[in-house]
Amino acid sequence: MKIDKKVKTDVLVVGSGLSGIKVSKELADQKHHVLLATKMKVASGSSFYPLKASLGTQVSKDKKDEQTFLSDIEELSRGMHRQDLAEVYVQEIAERVKEYQDIGVKAKKLEGERKACFAPHSRDIYLLSDWDQIRENVRGIFAQYGHLAIMEKTVVITLIKNAERIVGALLLDEKNDLVLVECKAVILATGGFGSIYKHNLNPNDVDGSGHILALEAGASLVNMEFIQFIPGITTPRYKTLFGEHTLMYCHDVIDENGESLLDSFLPKGLSKKECLEIRSTHGPFTHSLESKYFDIAMMKNIISSRNERGFQLLYDQELYENAEEFYTVYLNWLKEKNIHLVENEIRIAPFAHASNGGVYIDTYGRTGMDGLYAIGELSCNIEGANRLGGNSTGACMVFGKRAAADCGEYIRKTEEYEISEEEQLAHLEKLFRASHNNKEIIGHEYKNLEEQAHHVIDRIKEIMWYDGNVVRTEKQLIQALQEIIILESQLNVRLIFQQPTTRKLAIKVKNFMKLSQILLQSMLERRESRGAHYREDYPYEDPVFEKRLFVSEPQAGTLQFTFLNQ
Repeated sequence: MKIDKKVKTDVLVVGSGLSGIKVSKELADQKHHVLLATKMKVASGSSFYPLKASLGTQVSKDKKDEQTFLSDIEELSRGMHRQDLAEVYVQEIAERVKEYQDIGVKAKKLEGERKACFAPHSRDIYLLSDWDQIRENVRGIFAQYGHLAIMEKTVVITLIKNAERIVGALLLDEKNDLVLVECKAVILATGGFGSIYKHNLNPNDVDGSGHILALEAGASLVNMEFIQFIPGITTPRYKTLFGEHTLMYCHDVIDENGESLLDSFLPKGLSKKECLEIRSTHGPFTHSLESKYFDIAMMKNIISSRNERGFQLLYDQELYENAEEFYTVYLNWLKEKNIHLVENEIRIAPFAHASNGGVYIDTYGRTGMDGLYAIGELSCNIEGANRLGGNSTGACMVFGKRAAADCGEYIRKTEEYEISEEEQLAHLEKLFRASHNNKEIIGHEYKNLEEQAHHVIDRIKEIMWYDGNVVRTEKQLIQALQEIIILESQLNVRLIFQQPTTRKLAIKVKNFMKLSQILLQSMLERRESRGAHYREDYPYEDPVFEKRLFVSEPQAGTLQFTFLNQ
């Protein structure tokens, strides 16, 4: 293998969702040379998921509300958030929301104040929508900068270090050529990892690649077990985002036999109406509220029946009489998709959606590795075991701005470094150091290897869906880990990578095998239930585990899991 191209820039930004767009423009405004690499097209990832009506941003009302907002975050985090990151957010989001227009995003303030998902107090909410128009706006804005280059359909496969600082990266471009990028800094903004689950509400490029890049470069991951699962529509249009607020007008959820799903799960003293009303106030599943039985009932039924069709919701016509903007925007958007919640048969099921955990950062997005930053959903941001609605989009703006400011200073005082051919090859070799050579498959054609890799990816998605979803047990998690380890031992990723047409596939399957083990082991380590993490065999929050779980890789191929009070 050889390097096909070489590119030199000040900073490489990886990912083109809200955080990648924000940080790229900020750095370009500072006159730095920026290369933006994205797996798909500009303005992609979960920020621009097509089957959702809008995104919201929750904003502090005033100085007095900042402390209230902070208390809201602290309460819902269940001890798993970072106070300094939360403080920065509540103090700066009111200014950052004004800058949406600078990156081509129209942010429309809802009339009056409203409680965001999980939020006990009302405040200003800004809605973002019309992804196609935003994408067009972003392209127009970026075209004005001669020193901002874009590489679409490009995968970053490894970061290159020298003397404990980032000096470059290896990429696979649109033609699957190997590209060496020499740079002073890398900002990862690759989003979450929802697509590692069979049923998810993410584009396919949201695959956890940034988590593996950061971990292998020396950064730590934290809170990886706290994954948001939210109801998504399975019928009549699969993978459509479900508006949980409509559950206020739902009187039951039924199974294939027309029987109520909740009757056998609700504890004494909690009515069906009360459960559904509480569940209407938040999108993701949480163990922290009594509405948890809604999601647990669905997932338990799926695990026992292996039926993934979803469960039917029975709505009252009064739903369409609510003229509040938060309802009308969503219901009108559904009509455009030919979905009517009362007239159609509506089925839902839990879908993987977003990660509350990610790369450990400070208030400027620094990872602890010189020249490496992580922002957006990829980072372990202000949230903890639960995330308040509207904070993820806002955090892209707040920490995108802060990372750009710090990175700009870092670039100005950092010398360029020329990466030798020997270092390039060493990094390629290191990429597959842990790859197992299986003599039985070495002689097979690449077509067979490609089929095997696709099978492993599909099997991991299936395993994660059934064993790492809402309901988790030690038995499930151990069996899942054991099967993935066997799959890994039978696949020769090195050979798949040697064929140019299957290089991106090789990187994806390598990342999936590693990330799935990180997620399952994190779930196994936390022997309690807290927020988004529910262990059926440990159904209560345990003060012993009021620590954050850190994942590191002290040496290639060796993962370390440590509970720390930081």
